[in-house]
Amino acid sequence: MYTSLQAIAQESKNITTVEDPVEYVLPGITQTQVNEAAGMTFAAGLRAILRQDPDIIMLGEIRDHETAETAVRAALTGHLVLTTLHTNDAAGAIPRLRDIGPDPGLISDALLGVVAQRLVRRVCPHCTESYKPTEADLKVLGLRRENANPLEWSKGKGCSQCFHSGYLGREALIELLDVDDMIRQIIHDGSMTQLNRYLNEIAYDSFRMAAIEKVTHGALQLAGFLHFLAESGFAR
Repeated sequence: MYTSLQAIAQESKNITTVEDPVEYVLPGITQTQVNEAAGMTFAAGLRAILRQDPDIIMLGEIRDHETAETAVRAALTGHLVLTTLHTNDAAGAIPRLRDIGPDPGLISDALLGVVAQRLVRRVCPHCTESYKPTEADLKVLGLRRENANPLEWSKGKGCSQCFHSGYLGREALIELLDVDDMIRQIIHDGSMTQLNRYLNEIAYDSFRMAAIEKVTHGALQLAGFLHFLAESGFAR
């Protein structure tokens, strides 16, 4: 969220945040700390900053109906609103908003996109060695050998730097759901089954696609990919 704000920050833009807590102080951005004991909740803070004519608003988290309602209506009145939700993946943000938020018709008009991220173990750069994928490996990923970039696959042998685990540090997997006209229609009057079917048809930038990209470029080994799937509950 902070990186996104810094990427779009300009002197001509009035950027205001409501956070709990303020973790980093950003130059040129007005940051507000939530204080629920004093009545300064996310919803109250958002209502207050809307009177300051902000261009861009960042809400640390949407936790309840009142905050979701205010955030969606702020987005519909010409403000760019960035916020977070606790979900398993990008698509999960839609039923979560529908559950706690306003009318689905308002959500479909306000939502521009959803970014989700997970961290996975990175191959240790000190003991990395090339790895030739087997046919079983390619089958797991659903790839043909000519499309799998087999010369770039790697795995960690294990060394003192990584405590002989073969992994050192973490790598981000990014999932992006770009809300198009069909997704807006599904948000308004569809179901999660329809949404998942449509996302599979368009081959969107899912966690699985991001992980395959990391495996085929040597940043993530196949064992780490399988561990991520099992840990996340993604059987597919």
